[in-house]
Amino acid sequence: MVTNSKQKEKILPLKKKAFPIAYACIWYNNFKDLTEGREMLSKKAVVFALTLFVSFPQFATAQLKPIPSVGVKLGDDVERVKTILKTNLDPEPMARKSAFDTNAGKTVLHLRTKGIWVFFDRSGVAETIRLDAPFSGDVLGVKLGESEAVLIRELGKPIGDPYPAFITLQAYRYALDDTAYVVFDVGDDGVKYILITK
Repeated sequence: MVTNSKQKEKILPLKKKAFPIAYACIWYNNFKDLTEGREMLSKKAVVFALTLFVSFPQFATAQLKPIPSVGVKLGDDVERVKTILKTNLDPEPMARKSAFDTNAGKTVLHLRTKGIWVFFDRSGVAETIRLDAPFSGDVLGVKLGESEAVLIRELGKPIGDPYPAFITLQAYRYALDDTAYVVFDVGDDGVKYILITK
């Protein structure tokens, strides 16, 4: 397809600002022209593109390896988490009675005797792990109850300034690996919660 000078004038300013979007639109228009009359081919291409778009984030956000003291990791499904944690309990719904419930369809597995919470997204994949008492393991060398001084000595300064959490706590965020973060919620009596998130 040959672009005329008016089309080029419209495209050139976009190169700097929105390179991927501009060229995706150009590609789509060219593709559409080439496949005109071949509706099935274009539908397959759209379905393929949407499949990649929908599937990729799930793989991109899975934690690379589990914390040794926990065993499970972000991206694990319900059955894998239950097997690793040696439990027959099923996750419970997180839904709240609200018109704007962002947790509808999500579930949580809470092992009270181990101090482990695993939050699952709507497709049953672990998206957050929370550790609280009586959890006795460590994450990156830091245990529940240890002071802010110990946390900073072990891991250095957090990513950004600590921010408020659970009203009376301060959250210290660190990179766990290239796909996940660990947040230590610290109060006057030391680390109270440890969260592993995307």
